[in-house]
Amino acid sequence: MNNTAYRHRRVHIVKMKFQRGFILKFCAVIILSSLILAAIIYSLSVSSTTTVFENSRLQLKSTADFILPLLIFGGLIVIVAAGAVTFIITLFVSHRIAGPVYRLEKDIAEVTKGNLNVTFRVRKNDEFQSLAEALNQMVKSLRDKKSKG
Repeated sequence: MNNTAYRHRRVHIVKMKFQRGFILKFCAVIILSSLILAAIIYSLSVSSTTTVFENSRLQLKSTADFILPLLIFGGLIVIVAAGAVTFIITLFVSHRIAGPVYRLEKDIAEVTKGNLNVTFRVRKNDEFQSLAEALNQMVKSLRDKKSKG
């Protein structure tokens, strides 16, 4: 295996700090909304009574006491499932947004250093395709001005 090819695999194409923060914020929203929903349901059911068959005996319980274990168990299932889905979705979304921005930042840094042979490239379906084309036109114009002057 070529050593250069190995090094390219280790280069990050997304700012990891941004991606981590993005994912954690979305997961926090899911957890917080689940907890708020559970609190609302619990508080609305405090003043009602439920009849329950437990161990072949009919019992009267506060609805809040009856549903609390169900809310906790159901909430945990929702948090885990929604957290996994949110993690996957935000991972892909952050790659589609932060990846091209990171790559453009690196190429702009090269132009700032005076390298006018940079070509701004992003994937075909990325959101920043038109920005990359405009930056390529800018660098071409700078190159033309430099060669004339």
